[in-house]
Amino acid sequence: MEQNTEFVTSNVKSTEQNTLSDTNSPKEPTTLIPPVPNVIMLGLLFLSTIAIIIAGYIHGKMHLLTVLKNAVK
Repeated sequence: MEQNTEFVTSNVKSTEQNTLSDTNSPKEPTTLIPPVPNVIMLGLLFLSTIAIIIAGYIHGKMHLLTVLKNAVK
C-alpha cells in the first residue's frame, strides 16, 4: 500500500486569492438592540441569589452578626 505525504500548506498555496474588495461597498448604519431583556434577567439573578441567602439564614436560624463573628475566627 503506497502512502503519499502531503503537507497541510500544500492546499493553501493552490488556492486563489480573493480579488474582491468589500471596502468599497456602502455601509449601512447598524441599530443596537435594547438591552432590556438582559437587564431584567440580571436583576432576577441577583434577586434570586439574595433570596436563597436569606432563606438559608432563616432556615438555619442564623443571624448576620453570628455569621460575621464566625467568619472572623
